[in-house]
Amino acid sequence: MQASTSSMNREKGKRRNTTLSCAECRRLKLRCSRVFPCASCVKKGCAAICPNDSLTTGKGNRFVLANTEELHDKISVLANRVRQLEDALQEAHATRTSEPHPLLTTELLQLKRPLERETSESLREPDIDTSEAIDAVGSLSINESGQTKFFGTTANAWYLLQNEEGREDQAEDSQIPLPSDVPWLYHTFPFSATNSQSIIDVRESLLASLPDATKARRLTRLYYRHAAWMYTPIPETEFYQTIFSRVYEQPPSADVEIIDSHRLAVLFLVFALGTLLDLDLPSLNSEATTYYQLGRAALSLDSILESQSIPAIQALLLMSHYMFLSFIEGPRWALMGLAVKIAQSVGLHRDSEKWKLDPEEAFRRRSLMWELYTYDSWQSLTFGRPPSFSMAFIDCQMAEDTTKNAQGEMEMSFAAWKHRYASRCLSIVHEQAFGARCTNYKMIQDLDKKVRNFYVPPSLRVPGFGGKMDMNAAPPTIELTMQRHIAFTIREITMFYLHRGFFAKAVEDHPEDPLGSKYAPSFLAAYSSACSFLPSVRPWLLHGVPYLTWSLPATYSRKCLRTPARRECCPS
Repeated sequence: MQASTSSMNREKGKRRNTTLSCAECRRLKLRCSRVFPCASCVKKGCAAICPNDSLTTGKGNRFVLANTEELHDKISVLANRVRQLEDALQEAHATRTSEPHPLLTTELLQLKRPLERETSESLREPDIDTSEAIDAVGSLSINESGQTKFFGTTANAWYLLQNEEGREDQAEDSQIPLPSDVPWLYHTFPFSATNSQSIIDVRESLLASLPDATKARRLTRLYYRHAAWMYTPIPETEFYQTIFSRVYEQPPSADVEIIDSHRLAVLFLVFALGTLLDLDLPSLNSEATTYYQLGRAALSLDSILESQSIPAIQALLLMSHYMFLSFIEGPRWALMGLAVKIAQSVGLHRDSEKWKLDPEEAFRRRSLMWELYTYDSWQSLTFGRPPSFSMAFIDCQMAEDTTKNAQGEMEMSFAAWKHRYASRCLSIVHEQAFGARCTNYKMIQDLDKKVRNFYVPPSLRVPGFGGKMDMNAAPPTIELTMQRHIAFTIREITMFYLHRGFFAKAVEDHPEDPLGSKYAPSFLAAYSSACSFLPSVRPWLLHGVPYLTWSLPATYSRKCLRTPARRECCPS
């Protein structure tokens, strides 16, 4: 019996010795229980890989599964998919409310970050060489008197040419007759007089220069019809309640100081823009200049440097808009910087809910904040200069602003769309593509996709350029037509500026066949943007066909650039 037991034990030991340790225990030279999953792997939390797989150290001393390249690729694909779904959810949610979605909190947005993997090659490829970034500093001119002017790489070509030729901006026309005590105050802007009696006299002169009520209403209607469709620093209802009615609907015995100087400046500047855009008057007429100068003088009664206020910001934005439409370029950039600083001094960049303000007042502050942000962002793109705002310091919520489309459905208005485009898309382009540091070409392509895929409401899509052409629908209003084209062209201009430098590089390196350059995608993108932009502005220029869209065929032919009959190779 003992012999039999001893024989069985020897046979058991023989079988045990033939069973190998798991791969992970062999790698770490640990004693393995050989009962799989073994105790060591269970304790380490990697029972799933026992007994055949093992852990290896990866980047940052993290443990990753061996031979799992496919797994990492899958994780990268899923992380990108999560980003796309988050962006889509954010855009869809923004059309309904300004409150953040509970699934888009900062903590939840960070969940995917530890799963991302980037190789050193992907971080290095393909960097821009120094020789390719020579023109990335922009254009700087210094005249004999020391006056300096800088335009960045994205600046309008007209400004760059002016810099190279040393041209000066057109001087403002200050020869318009004004009340005798107003011109000196007009020239002191943004400073103010110190004599209180002279300020009272000037205020009386300004009030005496106002048009009668009938003309004032007409100029106001012209402003809100022809100018406010693009920028609306003061909504029409607010203007009539807080400014117009206090001037034109107060009893005759009312005190002349019933309206403060900053609101008086807003009133004059609204009249100036309404007169400037009066289609019955000649362009750049002297009457508009008079109202502009009176508004500037009113803004100097109480210096905006010492008395910051919401109406002062509104007046500065109106003044900048007037300068833009009157081709007064010199002081416009500095004036907008001043408006931004005053906005920050009154706390527009912080959300009004933190102070429990009245909902109507909170809406006004939010609307003005994002109107100012949009104007500054678009102006920065035109001049090629850095924007004045940084999203890292802004928590002001979007003003809820929706409108009904042709089908009676509620959707994002033009104001809501432009605020979101400037803050959520163009701000990233400014930072990553137009900053002081040279960016890699892959990032340019990623930004191109972001701009192209940015959501545009159906009511803001131009028929023939992403919008449906319904011949039975009622014709859109002039305001909506202009808003559609602005929404279309600002995206096309952004993409054009993104690729303009690389377009030039492709033509320079391969003048015979730019598609042979490694920057061929930029060549095609810039060409496509130009072909889309031109017919949207002057549709009759090309073949006499309105709303004509070009698209490059798969096989590109240089005939597209030199032959008038582009239809042969560029189908519409």
